Amino acid sequence: MPLQLPLELPWLKNTQLVDVEPALSPYLLETQSLTAKLKETCDKFSVTVLANEFRSAPDALRTELSEQVWCREVTLNCNGKAAVFGQSWLNEDACTVGMDAIGETPLGELLFTDSNWQRGTLEFLRLSTADYPALIELITPTTGVAPERLFARRSWFKNGKAKILVCEVFISESFYD
Repeated sequence: MPLQLPLELPWLKNTQLVDVEPALSPYLLETQSLTAKLKETCDKFSVTVLANEFRSAPDALRTELSEQVWCREVTLNCNGKAAVFGQSWLNEDACTVGMDAIGETPLGELLFTDSNWQRGTLEFLRLSTADYPALIELITPTTGVAPERLFARRSWFKNGKAKILVCEVFISESFYD
């Protein structure tokens, strides 16, 4: 069962964020590549692909993308532990430029090395882990216990008609402790 993040909820601007741990802030608020920042932090960085497939678009994305979209779900791993859950939604135009067939290559690596991709505003959300059992399954092997809340962020990337919504949930504190 795919993880359905609350795309329809009002996400916050960074000025509305409260109760963010000081050590997490530089990662959560990073406007450049989170992948690059994690690679600087971790001795060993890797990507685990959890899903890479066409899906019916969530209602909140149908106007911006289309009825059918490509969804990619991954974990960004730091020293063998899942640190960030990533969920990306791609329209057909993004698929035609090959963004749907990148395997274990970090999406951020491609988006930030091609100046044609323009990033929109970062938005943020605090999630209750109790509402997302699939996240708990990702977190507990890493930390042994699931925190009560997690922070997520999202932003749009556009390259002409190609559009990608990238959502990231910070699921482990192990990489910034």
